[in-house]
Amino acid sequence: MRSCVQLGSMLVAVMLSVTAQAEVYRWVDDNGRVHFSDKAPVGGKAQAMDLPAAKEEPGTPDLSEFERMQRQKKLVKMLEEERLAKEEQRAKLAQEAEERAQYCTRFKNRLSYLDQYTHFYDEKEDGTREYMSDDEADAYRTKLKQKYQDECGEA
Repeated sequence: MRSCVQLGSMLVAVMLSVTAQAEVYRWVDDNGRVHFSDKAPVGGKAQAMDLPAAKEEPGTPDLSEFERMQRQKKLVKMLEEERLAKEEQRAKLAQEAEERAQYCTRFKNRLSYLDQYTHFYDEKEDGTREYMSDDEADAYRTKLKQKYQDECGEA
């Protein structure tokens, strides 16, 4: 395994040095290790490698000072817009959290009086009241307490 890593490292080094178009030699030493070098070993048997010529990648064209400034301004503007959008999102989330906290506080205050009331009713469209039985009132209390726990995460 170690020799594979060494071999890979050597190949990378060889490929990087190929840009100079020097000869590359490969040989195996007495311990069975493979070596690569730009010089043949003295008294050893080495094989000259036939490596492809390195391709030269075209670089980034030179930009004028004006073009560079335009790109920089565009980047600064884009980053500023992104920053403002994030701030706006944070403010919106903070506002929603504040509204939720107020809602939960009002809900909790109403729940604190819930056990004191003995009569609950539904108001009909004509304005008359239909009172709940004790079992219906208990179910109503339980339902409101569960709704509070679901929405506000507290017992």
